[in-house]
Amino acid sequence: MRTLSKNQSRSLAIGLLILFIMIGVLLIFIPINMLHRHYDQSLDSMIDHLERYRHIVASRAEIQLALDQVKKKEGRQHFLRNTGAALAASEIQETVKNTIEANGGKLVSMQVVPFKDDGGYRRVTVNIQFISDMSALRNILYTVETVRPYLLLDNVSIRSQSNFSRKGAPVKEPELRAQLDVTSYALVADKQ
Repeated sequence: MRTLSKNQSRSLAIGLLILFIMIGVLLIFIPINMLHRHYDQSLDSMIDHLERYRHIVASRAEIQLALDQVKKKEGRQHFLRNTGAALAASEIQETVKNTIEANGGKLVSMQVVPFKDDGGYRRVTVNIQFISDMSALRNILYTVETVRPYLLLDNVSIRSQSNFSRKGAPVKEPELRAQLDVTSYALVADKQ
């Protein structure tokens, strides 16, 4: 190993001092810079959220007005009052039975089909069989489809029953046997 002169020792010492100072500055500056960037990004994100919330608050009156208009339309009237499957099916049965009897039809049978939940709605279906003449059938089907809560008809099957008088001559208007599924929906997500 060679010995260094005084000037070389001083230069080496000054060089090492400068190197250690630069390393020390970098060890302090880099974490502070990264922390500063992190807080800048967080601050920008919070400012963005604040602007969005201010925009939402500013549109509150408009949204409240639209919500009030929807409430005025009374959307709940289109759904069954009862949310339980048995009670909802009973509500459908009562409505259809009263409609059939009021229009001169004869109820043969009613059978509840298992319900099906879909999101916040419960689909309730009742299979109905009844006998009526053509004009009564038309009135029954029209009334069932236009009543509130809404009732939907599906799988409609209508068959003519041969009607003969005692003398063997056919009756003018034959009896029709109708079988159909009547479906409606109940709100199950709403606990009010």
